[in-house]
Amino acid sequence: MYDFDISKNYPSVQQLQPHLSDMHMVSFHNRQKIEHIVNKPGTDESMLTTYFKANRVHEFARNILYHDSPEFFTWQSDGKFWRPRERANIGQVGRIVSAHPAEAECYYLRILLNHVAGATSYEDLRTVHGVIQPSFCEAAEKRGLMEEDNSLDESLSEAATYQMPSSLRRLFATISVFCEPSDVFTLWKKHLDAMSEDYRRSNPSDVIVSRWS
Repeated sequence: MYDFDISKNYPSVQQLQPHLSDMHMVSFHNRQKIEHIVNKPGTDESMLTTYFKANRVHEFARNILYHDSPEFFTWQSDGKFWRPRERANIGQVGRIVSAHPAEAECYYLRILLNHVAGATSYEDLRTVHGVIQPSFCEAAEKRGLMEEDNSLDESLSEAATYQMPSSLRRLFATISVFCEPSDVFTLWKKHLDAMSEDYRRSNPSDVIVSRWS
């Protein structure tokens, strides 16, 4: 493990958590009392909610996507806020933590965050042509982000960069059952090599044949 010199890679990667309102992660010691945790200043804040705040305060931030924010801001974990960098484009690379399609609204929230720049609130993300949509899923559909299964294809392509083939197969099964893609066969053919890599390595002479009825 220590043969790989990844600690000095530049630029570094900042993980960005997507979460629904009031559903962010909070770190605490197991001996702390719950009322102290809840009442602690900043407990209700997160990277995402303070990203919304930064967009309201800084006009230049309204053209920045969530995953691009570490290039222009530094995350201050002590005070939980984004501080503008003195020089942009020399900072970290942001990566929004993946959301599984089975997570429903969080999955569609992540899609919106990847395409809508400068959002100032959850309601702003759900607003399309001046109308607040009832869900992130409907907002993504109204913006045309769900057309031609692009989001599902992107989800599989992204997962293929860091997940094992067995996990990809489970993801594909989840997408097929819960997301109702319009062209399952095209998704299958495009991602078959990644999903079957472990089989091909263990049985290099075998040829995987896909049959669809």
